[in-house]
Amino acid sequence: MNTVGHSSSGAPQGRTTMICSHPSTPALKGRRDLLNAILVAVQLILAVLVIVLVLLHSGKDAGMASVTGFSFASSASVMERNLTRYTIIVGVLWFLNTFVLIWRLG
Repeated sequence: MNTVGHSSSGAPQGRTTMICSHPSTPALKGRRDLLNAILVAVQLILAVLVIVLVLLHSGKDAGMASVTGFSFASSASVMERNLTRYTIIVGVLWFLNTFVLIWRLG
């Protein structure tokens, strides 16, 4: 504690100020800023991936077979199933990253 304005008896006359310095505060702030920047970049990448994966899904009647040229229904069905799985996984990751960003930046 650093006191300002002492009398001859040593008792403080004026205001009392506390000096609290933490030497690692700038380093921690830099790490937090870096992690926030990484999370924002991941958020943007995941958003673009969700958009691309959703656009790869086709309408009810066309399916993946019309996009890739496959004539076998079983191959197209497996590709559609995998595309659906990837879309769900990336969508869940996007939502989780959104909540982490809200928690950290909010």
